[in-house]
Amino acid sequence: MTQKKLNMRTGDTVQVIAGNDIGRQGQVLRTIPSQGLVVVQDVNMRKHHKRPSANAKGGITEGGIVTHEEPIRVSNVMLVCPHCDEPVRTRRRHDADGTIERICKRCDNPIPTPG
Repeated sequence: MTQKKLNMRTGDTVQVIAGNDIGRQGQVLRTIPSQGLVVVQDVNMRKHHKRPSANAKGGITEGGIVTHEEPIRVSNVMLVCPHCDEPVRTRRRHDADGTIERICKRCDNPIPTPG
């Protein structure tokens, strides 16, 4: 299976366009290109009931309900342009020095690389 090229990176702001969290925005915490998934901050939150257990270092880890973000399909999120402040499609432009930058199709401004 070939690895897909994602048009978003860790640190980008995205908006959910389908699913239970439609309309919510957040930053990309992690990308999983091999499966076509991204983890977005405070989106697709799930609860996990954790049992208290003894740690390998001798301490006791507390149990309880842990809330965490689950991955969401890349097709269900869109990149938010910092200039338009709206979800947009992107294209790529190759500069003379060989660098590739993402361009907003709506306002034609470059989208900066996060971080």
